Amino acid sequence: MTTYLLFDDAIRSYELRHEITEPIGDPILFLDTGDKRIVVGSVLEASIFEKREDVDEFLNWETFGYRDLVKDDSVATEDLMSELVGRTLDKLGITKVSVPPTFRLNVADYLRIRGLDIVVDGEGWDLRRRRKNPTELEGIERAQRATENAMLTAARMLREAEPTSDGLLRFSGEILTAGLIREAMQAELLPQGAESEEILVQSGDACLAGHDIGHGPIFPNQSCIVDCFPKDRRSGAYTDMTRTFVPGTPSDELKNLHAHVSKALKIAFDAIRPGASDAHHQVVEYFHSNGFPTFAHHTGEGPLSEGFFHSLGHGVGLEVHERPYMGQRPDEFMEGDVVAVEPGLYFPGVGGVRLEDTVVVTANGVERFTDPFTYDLTP
Repeated sequence: MTTYLLFDDAIRSYELRHEITEPIGDPILFLDTGDKRIVVGSVLEASIFEKREDVDEFLNWETFGYRDLVKDDSVATEDLMSELVGRTLDKLGITKVSVPPTFRLNVADYLRIRGLDIVVDGEGWDLRRRRKNPTELEGIERAQRATENAMLTAARMLREAEPTSDGLLRFSGEILTAGLIREAMQAELLPQGAESEEILVQSGDACLAGHDIGHGPIFPNQSCIVDCFPKDRRSGAYTDMTRTFVPGTPSDELKNLHAHVSKALKIAFDAIRPGASDAHHQVVEYFHSNGFPTFAHHTGEGPLSEGFFHSLGHGVGLEVHERPYMGQRPDEFMEGDVVAVEPGLYFPGVGGVRLEDTVVVTANGVERFTDPFTYDLTP
């Protein structure tokens, strides 16, 4: 039976935050032996874990000789906690452990010298994190509701903005810019317990700029992609949502792109189910069959920079981008996965359209965290 080991703080380690759901800022030890889940920490953490139903035993570092160890000058200060972890594992009779690739290298080296068999198992730890716990699911739902309110703020600003004589938009006496929309959305998120340092607001050809957050004025009658991926502050869990709006009258080209991206989103949702892995492929083939360039079919020099040039989506949780993978080398979906699905099409001189929702994979397909939010181009 595998024994899983973590030694870190739950701010830096997403694996630890997933296991204990608390943002503990000091390093603690976590063990899952298969029969028992154990946390070892100081008196400062005792009240947090002693009554937790998902922790079978909380032990104090002093149980394993911490008080005497700090007085032992033969142990270097930088090795103090590594030695304490080693003594803890010795006393518990543990000789082999599984750790994630993010496990502290200095601690791993020290423990290996002491004779501990350490297996780095990224796949195994990813599978543990893909099974979202109730705290994470509740946090994703809170973040999603906050995101929808922030998206309504962006839509209202785009809807109420008035064209200027020099081809820009004015909102409440100011030229409407990506930064102005971003700041208004961030202000909407905070009172709802969510935060986002980066919100993508891209207008016109800036829609082709990938992860660039967007700068400068919003243009009338052109596409405006708004991609918001905030974190729920209580749980640390993210959501991810994108809508494309046109303040004014969309061109026929944009209407066509929007129709195809909307269809691709439905194809993706219909394809996502436990055991399947072809959602990205189905969307790629749909776009390709309708004459749009795709990364999978690109044979020209250099990277593809128009059409559909990114993956279909990604897992979402304590990181905004995590497993399962949903691109050229996709993972099979499993029940309980939380994924963001985001097909898009982009062309110079036309702009871009991307639509994205975060959903949970169920035995029967996908389920949204909230009621569907409109996909209309009209803000």
